[in-house]
Amino acid sequence: MPSKYDVGAEHDFVAGKLYRIELEKRAIVLFRRGEQFFALRDVCPHQGARLSAGRLQGTTQSCLPGTPIIYHREDEIVVCPWHGWEFDAETGCSLADPRKARVRRYLTVVVSDRVIVDLA
Repeated sequence: MPSKYDVGAEHDFVAGKLYRIELEKRAIVLFRRGEQFFALRDVCPHQGARLSAGRLQGTTQSCLPGTPIIYHREDEIVVCPWHGWEFDAETGCSLADPRKARVRRYLTVVVSDRVIVDLA
């Protein structure tokens, strides 16, 4: 069985939007940030919600009281729609407990304007 799948043209995917795709009976959430694509297993490890029904957001940097809040990592955090668990797009790890809570991440590349997801 092949491990690499063409899931569509690069221009078919709008940045900041979550897409649910199924490959080899696996549910995957695919999304774009600028020119980068990310693919994670589409199941929250907490209670099984579809991450594709959630949202993308950023985080805040820690700061001292009274100082301006600094936002960063815009559209790099996938938030579960049921209980707000947050997962890093780069690693699939939970922001709250990265050693214990994570979702599977799949390598995603663009080749000749085609988005390729590798399930290996």
